[in-house]
Amino acid sequence: MTFLVLIGATGCNDNRTDSGSISDSIPSLEELSGVWVSSDTVEMEPSIRNFRGQALLNRDMTSISWFVSAPFSGGYHTGTLRVNGKTPKATTWRWQPWQGLRKGSVDGLDILSSTRMLFDRDAIMWQVDITNSDTLAKDLNLELDLIGFISKYGGDWQWWYPYPKMSGQVTKRDEEVENIRDHLGEEVFTSEGFSWELIDGKPQLVRIMMKWPGDMEILGSSKYHATAEKNRVLIHDTETDAVISFSLVTPPDTMTAWNSGATASWSCTIAPGETRSIKYLMSYGDDEEDVKENVTAWSSDFDTLFAGIKDSWEEKWEMIFRPGNDLISGCFPVLETDDSLVRKVYYTSPLTMLYLTNTNLPEHDKVFLTGGPRWGASITFYWDITLWSTLWAAVDPVMMKEHLSAWFGIDPDKYYGKDNFGGKGVGNGYSANYWARFQLIRDYINVTGDYEYLDEIIEGKSVLEHLEEYALNWQKISIYGSEGATDDIYRLADFGDDEWNLLECVPTYKHIVPSFNIGYAWMMRETAKLYRQHGDQPKADTLDALASDMIGRILKLYAGDGVWNSLYPGNKTIEVRHCLDFAFFGKYIPDDIPGEIKEEMIEFLYDELITDHWMRAQSLLDIAAENSDRADHGPFGAFDGWPVDIIDALTQMGYPDKALEFYRAVEPVTYEGIWAQAHELWGENKTNKNALVRIAERDWCNRESSSGIAFAQVVLKNFFGFYPSPDGEVLKASENFQFDGKLHHVLYKNDYYTLEYESGKPVMKKEKIGKR
Repeated sequence: MTFLVLIGATGCNDNRTDSGSISDSIPSLEELSGVWVSSDTVEMEPSIRNFRGQALLNRDMTSISWFVSAPFSGGYHTGTLRVNGKTPKATTWRWQPWQGLRKGSVDGLDILSSTRMLFDRDAIMWQVDITNSDTLAKDLNLELDLIGFISKYGGDWQWWYPYPKMSGQVTKRDEEVENIRDHLGEEVFTSEGFSWELIDGKPQLVRIMMKWPGDMEILGSSKYHATAEKNRVLIHDTETDAVISFSLVTPPDTMTAWNSGATASWSCTIAPGETRSIKYLMSYGDDEEDVKENVTAWSSDFDTLFAGIKDSWEEKWEMIFRPGNDLISGCFPVLETDDSLVRKVYYTSPLTMLYLTNTNLPEHDKVFLTGGPRWGASITFYWDITLWSTLWAAVDPVMMKEHLSAWFGIDPDKYYGKDNFGGKGVGNGYSANYWARFQLIRDYINVTGDYEYLDEIIEGKSVLEHLEEYALNWQKISIYGSEGATDDIYRLADFGDDEWNLLECVPTYKHIVPSFNIGYAWMMRETAKLYRQHGDQPKADTLDALASDMIGRILKLYAGDGVWNSLYPGNKTIEVRHCLDFAFFGKYIPDDIPGEIKEEMIEFLYDELITDHWMRAQSLLDIAAENSDRADHGPFGAFDGWPVDIIDALTQMGYPDKALEFYRAVEPVTYEGIWAQAHELWGENKTNKNALVRIAERDWCNRESSSGIAFAQVVLKNFFGFYPSPDGEVLKASENFQFDGKLHHVLYKNDYYTLEYESGKPVMKKEKIGKR
């Protein structure tokens, strides 16, 4: 791999800056929406969001669960629709950024429902269309439960945010809500089975007799008090300040109030081919008069507002690709390419970023949430956002600096991220934390050129001193010299005996592992570059020497066959066949890998991990595979960040064509919508290359997650070579590789550039749109 910087002058050709030509490369939200998928083969239901709140659709035609919009969160669900006494179920659904769609049928009636969140407002809106597809007229008796089981919670929120149940506030994630969701409309309220429970902060399966309340019991909860008047129901939470209101824009024939809501009913005759619609909304807040006023205004203009939700999303979508916009301080690069597969994978990433944007959390004006809706309604994980740190620095450098500066006050030994509602650290001390925070700062300063940031004093130290502390943290956790750890190879970081600090579900991946030891070696090398830039050559030399010594020890962990060992005290080694070690070797020290080992690593990757359209995080041949079955880090699926890491590693190791081939192969994974926490391999061929792939619901995975935004960074960093470093190198060109396309509006040191290939090498051309 060669290194070059070719930065064109302002007058270079083809620097189109008008919206006409460049914006033509941006697909519409309709193009990027999920396709209609069958509910009997897809596990995870669509979600809805609006920059404030989020929720999951259920498998009936109207209800949603896991609603949360801090400080408000909902329990159970919002109420089902019954048609002639039956609760129709969705047979297909479709995710779109502005709505979740469900289709179903019952007794010759076709039902289409759309559920939307009013953009940046505290409201959820429904439209349900019922069409008589029979040749005969039908009597139609409809009942719609309106359940406002919502509470308001302050304080500090964790990944497992608080929500209300019959007993009041809980944070525990058990199977009660999920069992209710699975049995909506059914007279089933008990089941023996395994329930996920958080024990000492870790999800564990516990066999129990599971019980859950029915809808009438939920409606009768004494926690709430409801009153119905005309087409409205007003609900007060007796334990918190939450006030909830439903408004029936389609007036019901009757409305019966319960405690946590009401039941509305309609009776009519529907002719063949005729469609009847039900339109309604729910709002929430902590001031009764404000809620009433909002509900009145939004109900009176329902059709316009309902349609305008799509317009609001399209406006924001167009905005993020425009330099000088009002949402982000930079601009999301615009990819111009005729490769339809690359185009779809790439643009799914900015849509993921936009969809995960929250502008209603008190700690920051804007947050890119890590996941949701079932977990993490206010949380940023360091690890996940680090996967696209180079891109983040180009997309929103002002936001990035603000967040980085705030994180210095959070102890990386104790917390893996930040609660953007309460402001404190959350979770446990991931082994990834030091590497992640270092990578974020490194990429911020190198992309923006804000090297003065290194001298800023935050939490009593300069940023450069923080970076050095991060890079040398391995010395604090090394067990070298203790009993069973006296050989020289133990002069490495030991990450302890708790696998939950690393890959969580892989029981053998602990103590001394290659991945984050490589991270420390890379951090020392990068810190050396910064000290060299600051004129401190002796310190730079010392750090470089420490890094080289560390890499020599890491290479001794090679187990053969392209995989690596974990090293325990007492010279015990355990072979681990996982993608994480491959990724870190390839991304951070590719030139230190002996040629023969590199070839064996590639064989391992393609023989045991890569599938036709996705990958396994862990090989089926790993000795712990049977005990590691989780969709994100185990043998039957992968965290959405793992393919990104592998593509990056392949490129750095000298296999850019293989990287591009893998990138194109994952395009079908986007058919359900944006990037998720994990996609699982399933079906009768799940052990084979041709395994089916879908968004994982099991193991409490999130419907969407920020790690996949890094699929766009792959294009920026790996296919166009953009990876600035302190020594002034900006582009890293792969040998004998050329990407067919251009990347417009790449922000580097306050100027925008277009990246493209000329004579087989990537070049940068300054655009005529001035500085940021």
